[in-house]
Amino acid sequence: MPAIRYENVPVSMPRLDAAGKKYLAPANSVSIAHGAKLNPYRTFAANSVPEMRIAGSTDTKITIAFPMCNKFASDNASLDSYNFASGVFANLTGTGNADITIGGRIFSGCYLDQLSIDIVPFQAAAMSTSFTCTNPPTGLAMISGQATGESGMNSKFAYGHFAAISGADNYSDNIHSSISFSLDLKRSYSYAISKRNSHRVFLDEASKQLQIKSTNIKTFINESGANSSFSIDLKNESGQLILPSGTLSVSSRGRLTAQNLTVSPPNILTADVTIDEILI
Repeated sequence: MPAIRYENVPVSMPRLDAAGKKYLAPANSVSIAHGAKLNPYRTFAANSVPEMRIAGSTDTKITIAFPMCNKFASDNASLDSYNFASGVFANLTGTGNADITIGGRIFSGCYLDQLSIDIVPFQAAAMSTSFTCTNPPTGLAMISGQATGESGMNSKFAYGHFAAISGADNYSDNIHSSISFSLDLKRSYSYAISKRNSHRVFLDEASKQLQIKSTNIKTFINESGANSSFSIDLKNESGQLILPSGTLSVSSRGRLTAQNLTVSPPNILTADVTIDEILI
């Protein structure tokens, strides 16, 4: 088998609103952790040899990291210009699942476990996603190379200094050096007789968190925390939104739960605040 270089392993998932079109990720990191659940089996029989027997379904975790952009130019007509992050937020932040293609292999029934977005000035906003795959491909065939021919990307990335912020002045100074947004989802997987893969998947918990670093805070919270809404819109150099306005936000149900102040010569004082919102 020939070596597969990184530029020949495209990552995508189908668009639900356009048959034959895909969300394409400009991924700079992909990891697939796949394993069988086996337990040792021993008996009292004379001269018996311990065996490994099935103890559950295969366990497949996928992590994908990529810079965020509003469109992804590609010379491959079968792919679409819409970005992977749009598909994640549109289809996978609830009970939905998707088929994720990595280097020509399709991993079916992928459910989002966690996503995080890190935003700083003069760098492209970076998104990291984690999935559980309920129907991974099995067999000897592995990932294969496939050229994509991406071009014209520089002006399409979402840099932190182009972002628009609202709501932060309620609890922090108006000079923000970094913002991190995360969404965590916890699920239960149900299995049925005669069904090899998960029969049903239930969304048990969902929560958001925003962590903001700035130059100061306004007041300290008490033991009840404080109601705190916040929103940040990512844009590219032309002012085009990367995600629909309000996607990266916490509502008025969000609670300011932590504040940290740090200063050491010759640096200026820095403040970190954390906002949590329970969705389910």
